[in-house]
Amino acid sequence: MRSRVGVAIATLVLGLCVAPAAQAGPLDMLYAPLHVHGTSQTQSFIQSHFPTVSVSAGQLKKGWHSSNTGLYTKGTRSSVATYPESWYMHTAGGARIHDRALKSYFVMNPSSSGWRQQVVQNCAGAPQWCFVDAMGTDGYQRMSAKPTVSESQWISETTAEANYVENASSGWSVMANNLITPNNPIFAVGFEMFARVSAAQSLQVLEHTRCYCFAKLGTESGARYGFTLFLSGAGPGDHISVGTDSQTGKWWDFYNSASTLGSPTGPATVSGNLIVRQFTNGEVIVNTGGTTTTVVARSGGPATSVAPHDGKIILNP
Repeated sequence: MRSRVGVAIATLVLGLCVAPAAQAGPLDMLYAPLHVHGTSQTQSFIQSHFPTVSVSAGQLKKGWHSSNTGLYTKGTRSSVATYPESWYMHTAGGARIHDRALKSYFVMNPSSSGWRQQVVQNCAGAPQWCFVDAMGTDGYQRMSAKPTVSESQWISETTAEANYVENASSGWSVMANNLITPNNPIFAVGFEMFARVSAAQSLQVLEHTRCYCFAKLGTESGARYGFTLFLSGAGPGDHISVGTDSQTGKWWDFYNSASTLGSPTGPATVSGNLIVRQFTNGEVIVNTGGTTTTVVARSGGPATSVAPHDGKIILNP
């Protein structure tokens, strides 16, 4: 288990027990999910600023990539109507179930060996990793009708599917989107609600998984809160996308400060609603509460105010 935030984060009142670990700098963790809506940035800008990206098969053919590139596929959805019937999810009456939002897509049976092999085939062209979507509770709750399995059974079956796909190749790894329930799975997970749920839950996911975290907050202060909250708990193997889907590839001003922050030197600490983590060249301060808090920087700088649900990157003098 990657012990970075400890059990005390569940209440955000006690000191964290986060083991320091050698890891990449903050900007090395940036992630651009290009497969969603693309980006207004150029290919060269993305490659030079976002080490990790996820792309569709079409985007990959057009040359979109970076040093750590994931290929997007759906883990429990398909628009193909001609697979064997056992590959599909059904109601108690035997009717196929569709995705409630993407009505042309069928919900697939994650326990089907045939469907699992198809997902492996869909991932086969992944450069470094495969983005396997519609897993976890999100995939269950978006069904158009009640299936014959419970939500807990669905979680168990999608976890087994993710393990199967992860073990299918040594050439690429798996990120199972929104499958955040398992602790320390062999696969990475996507977490689309990072910083939009409580800080405690967000940091618990960071502690117990290798997270492709999505801080889908579109304002400067919201994006800064998501990014600094991520930095307060991130470890090796974690990645962060900041901003809404339409802001993919946006270069936020606070990235410039993060570029010289360095690596974490020790555990994050919590005092009430305040989280502080020291880095080699400064510190990250996060206010998870509802009122402005004044903090004296440990680096010796002047006192600074941190607004509610906001964060700051303070560099050493």
